[in-house]
Amino acid sequence: MFPNYERFQREESYGDATVLRSGLDVVWEWVAVNVVPLGLEKIASACEEQAPFTGEHASVYTSAALDASAALALTLRALASASEESAIEVASYATDTVDLFVQSTEDIDPTSFDFEDVMAAHPLMQSEIELQWESLQLLERCTDRTATLAELRAHSPSLCACSLPLTSSSG
Repeated sequence: MFPNYERFQREESYGDATVLRSGLDVVWEWVAVNVVPLGLEKIASACEEQAPFTGEHASVYTSAALDASAALALTLRALASASEESAIEVASYATDTVDLFVQSTEDIDPTSFDFEDVMAAHPLMQSEIELQWESLQLLERCTDRTATLAELRAHSPSLCACSLPLTSSSG
């Protein structure tokens, strides 16, 4: 989701991706050492403050940037509680990002009777669901923190890849 935010920032000259990058670094540190950092709420709030107002920006990546900011803030707050609900909500932000991007770039009618089937079958959605499935399987296989960190880092190129393609307006 972070690369989507970076694309939005480049197109709109709005926000500060380094704030989100710092938030991601905190998450990676937590994965490595399992210590909830001090000032977690302040970091989460700073990520939320980078979220764009969707009505004020024309970029096709605006909703994706909003989702990235919200998902990271939620992830940071979840470090203190490790709730399954938070993990599910973050995963939902990722699929919502793809959903809205596809709707806006391919002119899919959300009121059509087969909308859910069309969205579920779309290659971008299939890719996102596959990535989430692979991530869950990876986490289930890992039995200790060091192994989990190593596996996640090895898997991180696909985790950090942009989930949305470049559009003609985003060169």
